[in-house]
Amino acid sequence: MTEETAIASFRRVSPAILASARMAMANDIPDTSKSEISLLLKKAAPIFGIHGATYHVLDILLGLSRADDWKGTGRPIVAISNATLAEKTGRSVRTVSRCLRGIVEAGFAAYRDSPTGRRFVDRDKGGMIVSGFGLDFTPARVRLEEIRESVENYQRELKASKDARRAVTRLPRAIIDACEGFPEKADIWRRAAQAIIDGVAGQAEQASGLESLYAEVLEYSNQRFQELEMSCAGDIGITPNINTIPKTLSDSNERTRSIERDIISPDDGSAVETAYENKPETAAGHVQYRLRQTEKTAGNIQGAVLAAVPIGLLQVGCRAAQDCVRVEFDAWSDVVGAAEVMRRMIGLSEAAWLDGVGRVGRYAASAILATVLEKSLRDPNLIAKPGGYFRAMVDRAVDGSLHLSKSLYGLAERKMNRWSKR
Repeated sequence: MTEETAIASFRRVSPAILASARMAMANDIPDTSKSEISLLLKKAAPIFGIHGATYHVLDILLGLSRADDWKGTGRPIVAISNATLAEKTGRSVRTVSRCLRGIVEAGFAAYRDSPTGRRFVDRDKGGMIVSGFGLDFTPARVRLEEIRESVENYQRELKASKDARRAVTRLPRAIIDACEGFPEKADIWRRAAQAIIDGVAGQAEQASGLESLYAEVLEYSNQRFQELEMSCAGDIGITPNINTIPKTLSDSNERTRSIERDIISPDDGSAVETAYENKPETAAGHVQYRLRQTEKTAGNIQGAVLAAVPIGLLQVGCRAAQDCVRVEFDAWSDVVGAAEVMRRMIGLSEAAWLDGVGRVGRYAASAILATVLEKSLRDPNLIAKPGGYFRAMVDRAVDGSLHLSKSLYGLAERKMNRWSKR
């Protein structure tokens, strides 16, 4: 079949139309399926300028094609008149004609015109096309790999653009929060962030510069955190070794009143404590018992808070928090390890953080902290004072009225709903 017989003489032929006609006469055609090529062409439509009414016409033509024609030596030819397409799309015949021309010039299909201009398809008993005239989608089969590569590149660029846009929105906010935690660096970080936003035109370049600056912020905060840990390392877990039981009765009688005043706390003058001083082993046991009861109470609260909170739920519900601190919550140790950075991000004082840890346990406090940071990142106007919000959640945990799992399920559900709308 020659190009002159494939394209009617009344058409205005362009180089793109001729290129489609040449591809339609190819013999080496890769196999594909109707569902695969339909999905691929729809994804590629915006790349090749197919939208609106043209996209609607393309969708109808792909739906009318037969699945068997996309395999082997088949030719996926669709025979439908412009008038019928106009009825199906609610457009004029002239608009449909322009849409078909756009599909052909995009290289998705080719004109296969009959001498009379009619469109029809004759098939044998096996369903194979004997002769057909209409829109031939063989060019789409020939360009299968090219179109697939174009779609993959387009999606990568689109994702990179979205990531850059989100980074430009998220990172300045995180840097400003860090400035509140480290006033000595606030002016330097603010000026650097403003210089990146004002001096760089493209969002990708802005995102790259802000990510580098934010990495410096995190490195500085981690360094300060390590220095704090080292400075407090000698104050943790030290128990004085005081033998309060006298060896002999004579040793007990030799004890002076000054020693008694050193043993008895000056702030506690109750008769009960005085009686305990007379039996020092009983007093020590009572103090240890009270400490164990406090730990047990915090452990019970922590167990109740985290009973229905698996690490996977925290990972799905607090995605923005993980992106902000650059830590994946794959294990509870990751959440606890990121607590210091998260604390600074919401402006929570160290005293309030230690108080929360003492009341509900380190793991429960870290999970609450991640939830508060996630909520404040998603909607900064929703929580005016994240630090106070954290303390309120700790109070509710102690009272037994905190349902952390419901909050995390809500955050995860809202995240999934946003993904499904995209």
